[in-house]
Amino acid sequence: MKPIPITLLAAAGLLFCQAASAQEFNLFLGCSGKAAAGNKTRQVYLDLAMRDNNETALIQRSNVLPVGERLKYRASPMAYSMVYRAPLVGTKVYHDWYRGWLFTWEPNLKRLATIRLSIDRQSADLEGEILNAEDQVLGTLQMTCEPKTLEDMPQPKF
Repeated sequence: MKPIPITLLAAAGLLFCQAASAQEFNLFLGCSGKAAAGNKTRQVYLDLAMRDNNETALIQRSNVLPVGERLKYRASPMAYSMVYRAPLVGTKVYHDWYRGWLFTWEPNLKRLATIRLSIDRQSADLEGEILNAEDQVLGTLQMTCEPKTLEDMPQPKF
């Protein structure tokens, strides 16, 4: 059996360290404020975990946005801007026992299609729009965010 070269072991160790750090989030934001849709408003909250190495923001807790979804963000000196595009269902397939397969087109134009968020890095104000497939505004978000640390986050019970 041949010995494994030191350079190969060092490269494997470096790759392992990069993979381990790739899962770490470096910024946690706790946001709260109001969502408006039509003439109705309600209190909302949003907790984000952000990762700089691949510019991903994870929705950890929210009563208005889909929890567990990942948003791509861009950081500028002034703001974080994020966009989430929901998968749209354009067709459905039905099986009819008498006639075979049937394809139908079902656009649901009132359904959530895009979420656009912008967080001002100086004032910590979050502004957002929730859009449908035709880019019509379904609702708006106005929140204030506070930076959190991993120690501030509650520990899971199970």
